[in-house]
Amino acid sequence: MLGMTLLLSLSHTAKGSQSSTVSFTYGYIWGSLEFPEEAHPADTIMCNLTITAYIDVNVYNFTLEISGLAGEKWQTLQTEQISRYLAQGENHTSHVRVTLPQNTSDRLLYVIEASTDKGFGKTTFYGTYVRTISHDELSNLYDELLANYSMLRTDYDQLLTNYYALNLTYSSFVREYNTMQASIDSLNSSYRSLTVNYSSLASSYDSLQEHYNYIKGKYDSAAGELNIVRILLYIFTTATAILAATTIYFRKKAPYVVVRKETAEKPH
Repeated sequence: MLGMTLLLSLSHTAKGSQSSTVSFTYGYIWGSLEFPEEAHPADTIMCNLTITAYIDVNVYNFTLEISGLAGEKWQTLQTEQISRYLAQGENHTSHVRVTLPQNTSDRLLYVIEASTDKGFGKTTFYGTYVRTISHDELSNLYDELLANYSMLRTDYDQLLTNYYALNLTYSSFVREYNTMQASIDSLNSSYRSLTVNYSSLASSYDSLQEHYNYIKGKYDSAAGELNIVRILLYIFTTATAILAATTIYFRKKAPYVVVRKETAEKPH
């Protein structure tokens, strides 16, 4: 009767509940303590305590003490005490609120101690895990990252397929580019050769143009002189023709004169 029976059941029922339950039995009373599995520093957590009597019992003292590691020292965070009479089957429920210090870490220490007119008992255990990121948060982050990974993997596969297609197109363009580059190099070589020929021909052209201009000047000068000579020749020819015509004309119009030639005898 004075022995202690501890029924510890950490019921990880649903992920969303984030709570565990510890059951206990001492001195003809039994009960349970529900507490959060995880919490963050500076959070305020809620613990639900329920006590029931097997038979009529007088509870001299029932104490729930919750401690935490704040920095490097253990610190009592909350104490709940009950002292009352419980009839058979009667329940007592308490909602214990605990505010965690900013520097709380590791697990919280729960101490349950009871003393009745029928016996006593004590239970000590580590419960709520206090950390910056909880396991459930990490699990949610993992699920989110997994979903993102799956989406990114799908995008990656699609991009990889597009990459292979684009790589084939790129290889085709590279071949065409190399062909065009060879053509351009050939054309550049021809262009340089033609440029040299053009420069030589341009120099020859300039020389010939200069010689042409010189000859043209001579030609124009000679043509001018030839025209003058032609004009003078035309005038001379015309004047000669006129003179000849005039001479003939006047010869026909002049009186006919007979000149007789007498022979005189020489005196003896």
